[in-house]
Amino acid sequence: QKIDQEVIDRLYYETKGQPGLTCWFGELLTEGCHLFEVEKDKHINIEFFERVYNTALNALPNNNILNIISKAKQEPYKDIVLTMFKTDGKLPFKYDNYEHNFLYMNGVIDIEDSYELTQYMKFPCPFVQKRLFNYFANQITGYVGKLYEPFEDLDDAINETEINIKNIMKRYHRYLLNNKHWLLKNAPRRTDLKIYEAVFHFNFYMYLSSFMMDFNGHVYPEFPTGNGKIDLLIKYKGKTYGVELKSYKNRSAYNTAIIQAAKYGHQLGLDKISLIFFVESIDEESRKKFEVDFEDKETGVRVEPIFVETAE
Repeated sequence: QKIDQEVIDRLYYETKGQPGLTCWFGELLTEGCHLFEVEKDKHINIEFFERVYNTALNALPNNNILNIISKAKQEPYKDIVLTMFKTDGKLPFKYDNYEHNFLYMNGVIDIEDSYELTQYMKFPCPFVQKRLFNYFANQITGYVGKLYEPFEDLDDAINETEINIKNIMKRYHRYLLNNKHWLLKNAPRRTDLKIYEAVFHFNFYMYLSSFMMDFNGHVYPEFPTGNGKIDLLIKYKGKTYGVELKSYKNRSAYNTAIIQAAKYGHQLGLDKISLIFFVESIDEESRKKFEVDFEDKETGVRVEPIFVETAE
């Protein structure tokens, strides 16, 4: 069977050559499964790979993945895994730390390649990270409730040709404020009793996925670095929209995030990208000051910063 080089490159990117996952995907691509058949006389192109990949991501069991999830959801290891999904910094890796050792030996985490004095934790490959993200998103926010009123006019957020991320976010902000009393009631918390940053990312992803599904749109999470950086790609009416999720830390980190988002938007071939900042609270003066679109001179990409308050 002829296979495009693009498929080989993408397969290695998603699995990082992990033998069990690579062989499993090889079997799915060449032999199929009970959910789809493989036409032996047609070569394997990227479109077919995407179909197989999405099926593997959402609908097929895999012993490696099931084992990784079974370890990641256990206490006290769950605390580390949830913390790894934060977007404001890396976690140092210490082999002599029992929890780090356990997660590393069971394939839940890997060590970031680095010549620095400090080694950092990362997820072993994008496919594992996506499966873990999906697992915790569904476990923590399995039910999203009512997204908008039945007769609400949504034209400013979505119409027959395009979507408006900022206006969707306004609705999500209102949704979070109105429903946090039950949405966050049993949310996992850190030692300081603050809700994990990842919980809000999981919740927003589930909200956005459900919202777009109502209009035959699709949302795909991406994790470019393995260290918690989260990007959401939205496909709607033949168009692609980019959304990057961050936690607001300070002005310097804000400026850095703006430039990084512009570069990422340029890589995707987009002329605009939305940058969502989760923050405990923000006053109206600061919102007016920081929620201003920024056009990057180097890439020409326009970055749209949007703030979402998370205070309980």
